[in-house]
Amino acid sequence: MPQNDRDAVKFAYWVPNVSGGLVISNIEQRTNHSAEYNRKLAQVAEQAGFDYALSQIRFTAGYGADEQHESVSFSHDLLAATKTLKVIAAILPGPWNPALAAKQLATISYLTNGRVAINLVSGWFRGEFHAIGEHWLDHDERYRRSEEFIRALRGIWT
Repeated sequence: MPQNDRDAVKFAYWVPNVSGGLVISNIEQRTNHSAEYNRKLAQVAEQAGFDYALSQIRFTAGYGADEQHESVSFSHDLLAATKTLKVIAAILPGPWNPALAAKQLATISYLTNGRVAINLVSGWFRGEFHAIGEHWLDHDERYRRSEEFIRALRGIWT
């Protein structure tokens, strides 16, 4: 039995802020990536007791994600449509500058009483990096860059 709320299991859902939700299937998808649909989904999740929503980060088409909404801005919209739900915005070091990300997230945190968090994605889709003009790093280098990004965020916030 959990001793306190910090020990309790938390529930989250994956925000379909990309078309197709990154599902590779011939079955017609019942979700969509529109803001209206996602606001309603966030409200339903909040009412059902979900603690978090995790928005995705994609820049290019593929894997059924022909259209994408930027995760941090989209997360802020979901926070504005809810009262207690926390949103985890996916961020990809490389395309994001840590100073801008720190300021953007600190502002959203201020506006929503601390209901935003980040999911730092080190990168996995080489073609996407090349398509947006980002240099592709090998696995260990991507994770070193992520560690540096986290240190930079923490440094800026303190």
